[in-house]
Amino acid sequence: MKPVEFEGNEQDCSFTYFQVREGPNYFVSHYKGSTRGHNDPKDCWRVLGVAKFTDSGKKLKEWCLEMDDTYGSNVVEGASGETASGRKDTSFASEAMEEPTEQTRMVT
Repeated sequence: MKPVEFEGNEQDCSFTYFQVREGPNYFVSHYKGSTRGHNDPKDCWRVLGVAKFTDSGKKLKEWCLEMDDTYGSNVVEGASGETASGRKDTSFASEAMEEPTEQTRMVT
């Protein structure tokens, strides 16, 4: 695990990006006495609320998007339904996206 600190961190407001070998990379935000984990860079930025429109809030947004572009691992799905790892997606959601068959009946 390799943490990358935001350069504008203070005692009561800090943001860190964690690179991990297993699982998705994530952000940890500590703001107003609350510490939260985020997978989406924009969710990390939205923690600031109204303060996200300040200069430091805009710098945080740029940093979050930069970290996600540089180190983020997006799962890209191919035309055959295979993920980037080469395995076929067998989750329930992938079955729900298929066309209904003649055995599908409506429950009334």
